[in-house]
This record gives sequence, C-alpha cells and structure tokens, in this order.
Amino acid sequence: MDEPEGIASAEPAGIASAEPMEEDPKPKKTRKSRWGQEPEAPPVVDAGAIVLAGGMPGFPMPSMGAGAGVPLAGTPASMYPPGTFGGGGMDLSSAAQAAREALEKAKRAAMFQRQIQEQMAKLKNQGLAAGFLPGEGPKARKLILDEFGRELDEEGNVVPMKPQVVSTLKVNINREKEARMKKILGLKKEGAGEQNWFDNSLKTPLRTERARRRTFRFVEEGSLVKKEQRLVKKLQEKALGMDKEKEQPKKKKEEEKRKEEHDEDSKQTDMGVRKIEPKIMRREPIPEVEWWDTPFLREDSLGLKRQYTEVNVEKITPYVEHPIPIKTSTEKEVNDASMMHLTPKERKKLRRLKRQERTQEIRDKIKMGILQAPPPKVKMSNLMRVLGDEAIADPSQVERKVRQQVEQRRKEHEQRNEARKLPAEERKQKKKQKWMAETEPSTQVLVFKIKDLANKRHLFKIDMNAQQFHLTGCCISCPGVANIVIVEGGPRASKRYKKLMTRRIKWNEDQTKDDDDGDDDDDEENVTAPKLQDHCVLVWEGAVKQRNFKNWKVTHARSEQEARKTLADRGAEHYWEMLAR
Repeated sequence: MDEPEGIASAEPAGIASAEPMEEDPKPKKTRKSRWGQEPEAPPVVDAGAIVLAGGMPGFPMPSMGAGAGVPLAGTPASMYPPGTFGGGGMDLSSAAQAAREALEKAKRAAMFQRQIQEQMAKLKNQGLAAGFLPGEGPKARKLILDEFGRELDEEGNVVPMKPQVVSTLKVNINREKEARMKKILGLKKEGAGEQNWFDNSLKTPLRTERARRRTFRFVEEGSLVKKEQRLVKKLQEKALGMDKEKEQPKKKKEEEKRKEEHDEDSKQTDMGVRKIEPKIMRREPIPEVEWWDTPFLREDSLGLKRQYTEVNVEKITPYVEHPIPIKTSTEKEVNDASMMHLTPKERKKLRRLKRQERTQEIRDKIKMGILQAPPPKVKMSNLMRVLGDEAIADPSQVERKVRQQVEQRRKEHEQRNEARKLPAEERKQKKKQKWMAETEPSTQVLVFKIKDLANKRHLFKIDMNAQQFHLTGCCISCPGVANIVIVEGGPRASKRYKKLMTRRIKWNEDQTKDDDDGDDDDDEENVTAPKLQDHCVLVWEGAVKQRNFKNWKVTHARSEQEARKTLADRGAEHYWEMLAR
C-alpha cells in the first residue's frame, strides 16, 4: 500500500524539517534584486501539510521522498502560503489552514455541479411526461381565425368570447379596486372575522392587478341589414299612424316600470343605500349633408342637394366669413352691487385723498406748461412775506388790493356753492322721497286711540304733521264712541310721528288753563304724584307689505257703523276691532 508508507515517511520528514530551524541560529543570506526588494518565490504546498490536514479528494497522495519540497502539479499557486516550499523551514499551522480552505472550495464546486445536474434531469423528465421528444420544449398554441375574424380551436369550433364590462362611475371603480385588493391580500368575506389571520401591521409588498386590455367587438353578419329593415318598418308605421296604437301599451309598461323603480328607490333611500347609474345621452342621427355645406353644393337632377353632388366653385371666395354672435337669453343679469356705507372717518379720508389727487394733477399740468400758474394767494396775515418791498413802498394801496382779492375769493366760493345746490323743486322731491321711503320692502303702521279730540289745536297738529311727514292713513273722530288715528309710512317718519303723539302734544293743557288761581293755591298745599295719562295710547305698531290708504284724510263719523264702513272700504276694518282689546 502506498498511502501508509507515505504517511509514515511524512512524519519524520516534517519533524526533521522543523528541527534544523531551532538549531541554526544565524539566518541565511538572501539575494537582493537590483531594485532593493527581495523577489517573491512561487508558493508551494508541502506534502506533509496536506497529509496532516487529511488529504484532498481527487488528488493522489504523493510519497514524501526526494520531491518533498516541490509543489503539486496542476494545483494553483494561490493555495499555498508564501515560504512553504524552499530551502527554509515550514510553518505547519499555515499549511493546514491553506489545505482546509482548498478543501472547502472543492466541496462547494462539487455541490453546485450536483444541483445543476438535478435541475437538468427534472426538466428532461417534465418534457417526456408532456409528450415531447428529447431536445424539444413546449410550443405556443396556434391562433386560428375564420373569415369573420372569430377565434377557432384545433377542431374548428368557435371559441366563445365573454364581453368585458368596464365601469365608468367613480363609485363602481372604487368598489372593484376594493374587491381586487381583498383578493390579493387574501381577505375573506364579511362574517369570517375569526378565520381572518391577516395582520395589517406587517409591511408587505403591494401587488396590484393590471387592467385588462379592451378586445375587438366584431359585428355579426346581417345585423346591420336587420337594423335598417326595422327602421324602414317604423317609418312606414309612422306614416300610416300605426305606431301610436303600439306605443300605448309600451307607455303603460314604462309607467309601471317607473313606479316600481320609484318604490325601490324610496325603499333604498329609507335604508340609506342608493345605487348610482350612468346617464345615457341620446344623440340625433348624423345628416347626409351638414347645414353649413349646403350653400356650396349644386342641385342634382331632382333639385336636391346631396352628399355626392358637385361643389359649386363660384360660391368659394378668398374672403373669411365672420358670423354675427347670437346673444343667449339664458344669461343671468348681473345684480348691481349694493352701496357701501362708509363711516364719517372713512368719508373724510376719501375726500382728502381725492382733493390731493386733483391738486397734484393741476401741479403736473403747470409743470408741463399746459396751464398757467395762478397768482400768489395774498392775505392780511402773509402780506409782508409775499409782496415784500412793494408793501413797504405803498402799504395803504397794497392793503386795499389784498382786501379786494379776499372779497373776490369769498364771492366765488359762495357762487360755487349755489351752483352745486339743487333747485327748489328737486330739493322738495328729494325730501319727500326721504320721508316716504318707497324703496323699503315693508311699510310701518301705527294705530293710536285718543280719548278726546274736542281741542282744535290737537287736531291741527295731528293733521299737519301727518301731511309734512308724507304719511298715509286717516283720523276718524266719533264722539261718544272712540277716536282712532292710523298712519302708514317709512321708518323715519313713523318714528317722528310716534314722538309727536306720545311726548310733544300736551293732551291735558286745556284743563290747566281753566283752573283758577285760588284753586292753584289749594293744590300747592296738597301735592300728590301725577297719575298715568290715558289720553293717547299706542294700540298697535308693526309692518305690512302693502299700504291700505292712498293719502291722508281726517273724517268725522256720527256712529260706530259709519266709522267701520269708512275703514272697510279700504280693507282696514281690523284696526277698529283692536280698540276693544
């Protein structure tokens, strides 16, 4: 046997090679290169190191004889550490490490080869099981189409194609996305909460399905001819009047369907669920010739302008036609912006800014030479500063001129103010509109009950103030029954008239004048608190939409029936009934 001999001979060789290293104290002289660096020797592996490591698979074990310090043939130099072979000593630990690394590399390469062979065997077996010969693989199925473009199988049968429904509403698209996400993530239907083991906290790659491509829609043979026949039949029935008889049962069915759908929608709305369906827009059929092309076509033998008639070249010119735009009646009228009410401080600021702009504009025109600079504005306070030497020469004459200029400026100012004032008629009309307040949406109404109207002064004040405030209504005096005053007008006039009736008029002034002086002395001794006055009482105050009276009038009634008739003629009898309350 060669192996035991090699092993036996390797042990003393290794020991013998290690002993001289200990005995030789002086290091050997090494040859230096001309570049000042020792040349590197090719690394070799000692056979003893390989034997100590357990040997390498696939390599024969050489005998450790004369060639003990020579590297193995066919082995790479990188497998051996430097200084392993040569005249010097050998380090056993480094040699064993190198041998171990080489052994691991060889094992790894063998494992890769074994895996590749197993995979090739699997592929070969799969091909044989599918009915393919060795060296052949699976092939794609042939696409067979008939004369109409339909797909056929190998036996010649038409392959059925399912129509693909594509939803366009956002609600339905979101539902489909949720269904796809549940299918991808492995979620089950509702009610299976205990069997659902999906953990939302885990981070998983999001997988999405690709949108399916739209397929061709082939037209079946004879479908267009049948459609044309149906249209011709409908036109004939319409001409004979037979379509109305057929439309009646259809209308009844449609009404029944609408009622059913309405009931279903009402039920769904009660439940809180409502299905959203897309709206189908009906379009008119495309005409043979568009209206904008008819002027440029010539008439045929029948006097009609059709699609394939000749074009009238004489009508074509190099000019561009600009049609007149038609105003649409559906445009909404823009409401006028409501007037902004400024505060007194804001009004002063706005007036000051406008005056500054006007002054600056005049200054710019003077600088450009458009206007002539005005003379200096001389006053008694700046007389000496403006005129200077001229005032010193003749002060009396200068003072006379200055006073004339001041008076002239005052007159011009008053004339400008008079020019800005409205004429007397316009001013009167403006004041009347302010009191009447016709722009207000509602009218203020006041109803007063007066105890006694025997005093002519009181009646005069009631009448004249109502006319001056431009109020409408009436004053009915019915002695022994009741006296009523009804006024209608704007909020400002109503407020003034209410103050007149409740505060300004002294209803008991006649009683104080009739008292004697002796009685006054007795009253001074017994002073008591004044009693509540019920001479004039405000019965009702409110707003109405329309006025019941066209003007103001004072009337005298002899009885209650006459007073009621006066108010009933103007639709205001309910005011008399308020007096009883």
